[in-house]
Amino acid sequence: MKIIILSLLIVVLSLPGTSAQESPKDHGFYAINENVLKAQVNFLASEWTEGRETGERGAWLSADYIASMLQLYGVVPGGDYSSSGRTYFQQFNLMKTSPGEKQEFSLISTGKNGKRTVEFAYQTDFMVTPSEPSGVLEAPVVFVGYGYRDKEKGWDDFSKKDIEGKFILRIAGLPPSLRNEEDRAASFRSAAAKDEIAMSLGAVGIIEVDPSGNVESRWFEQKDFFNMSTSERGSSRPRVRYSIPGENINQNIPRVSVTVRAANAILAPSGITVMDFVAGKAASGDKGELPANLIVLSTSVKTSLVRVRNVVGYIEGKNRNEVIVLGAHYDHLGLRDGYIYNGADDNASGTAAVLTLAKAISAAGVQPEKSIIFALWTGEEKGLLGSRYYTDYPTVPEENIKMNLNFDMISRYLKDETPDAVTMTYTDTHPLFRKITEENILKYGIKLDVDYQPSDNPPGGSDHRSFVAKGIPVMRFKPGHRAEYHTP
Repeated sequence: MKIIILSLLIVVLSLPGTSAQESPKDHGFYAINENVLKAQVNFLASEWTEGRETGERGAWLSADYIASMLQLYGVVPGGDYSSSGRTYFQQFNLMKTSPGEKQEFSLISTGKNGKRTVEFAYQTDFMVTPSEPSGVLEAPVVFVGYGYRDKEKGWDDFSKKDIEGKFILRIAGLPPSLRNEEDRAASFRSAAAKDEIAMSLGAVGIIEVDPSGNVESRWFEQKDFFNMSTSERGSSRPRVRYSIPGENINQNIPRVSVTVRAANAILAPSGITVMDFVAGKAASGDKGELPANLIVLSTSVKTSLVRVRNVVGYIEGKNRNEVIVLGAHYDHLGLRDGYIYNGADDNASGTAAVLTLAKAISAAGVQPEKSIIFALWTGEEKGLLGSRYYTDYPTVPEENIKMNLNFDMISRYLKDETPDAVTMTYTDTHPLFRKITEENILKYGIKLDVDYQPSDNPPGGSDHRSFVAKGIPVMRFKPGHRAEYHTP
């Protein structure tokens, strides 16, 4: 982790206009202390912080700790104003939506023997990730295979299918030919991407089946918690969705996870089964429309407001109107089924990196040419909500933000046998990011084997995406995701 932070510090201090007299980099290097990094990660990932779930006690404790570190390092507050002056916190509300008492999911099929209704059992045949508001939804259903589209790789499960105003039934995960078994996070990123595709094409609801293992009998087992808001499997906790309250009713569509037997009942008119499809005995283009079937979903939801906060520090540059945002999310998954999800790598490591950079830049002893914001986000695990709120309501004028450097899961390499391998994702209109990195890796003898990945739309499921959405250049080092990703 120290190698990556050192490399990023060099990049930050080497950006045009940030260098100063008397080699401030040297002073900054001395401030990077491996023992301090370990101490900060150990506290943030300790039992005391209870997994740092957004809005919960552990997250508030962690935010206070982060603010105290920024103050200790001489970084001034960059958050909201209070009666006594500016604070280190940007506070806001999230809408928390969870299932209510009424959860009904049924299939109406019409065949030779007339109309038949099958009512599935809640928490036995299906689980619901709620949408707002409560209501009844009745619509046809279309089978869309894996429900994925990647034109660059020649995959389109939606070809010649009309899903507007309909439910879709899809298989969880990515098609086998597009899977990367070494990238643990790929399935989580693809779930969000698949949801976005479905909504963009007009789907009114998503039904998903995961054929891996005997899911029918393990709704309440204590097993891995994979993703709290979209693809939680086997947890006794009701599924919860968080969002930023707006002027309009939330437009998230309902998402229903079903067992294989429930999915097969829906697929019956097509003559195929889930396992037939997974085994390659049927293509996603076969009989996608299930015209004899209607899905009826009747749900109630409970909503509440949750107070949360980002932590924001600030060092003013000589050119105060040009701002670099160094960011990392400090939240994690919290408590689940008797386990604490400590989140040392995800993302106590990135949080410690930003704090260390704050310490190093302050220790350089000179005012940087550009202003620097040190931002520690909440709500990343809920859907990048902290960084999304910040980019919608920045603490400096949006046009002044020239760059975002994102630090997420930087303490562990993907493979032990390749400890120097990292990916650097960056906005392709700024090749200087790569040039500076290459020059300084060579100059300072830093042991990093960098896979440079420029993009006009830098991908990923982390907070840099909030800045990409605003057209702000980004850069991120990513070692990779180990098998322990999102586990206790």
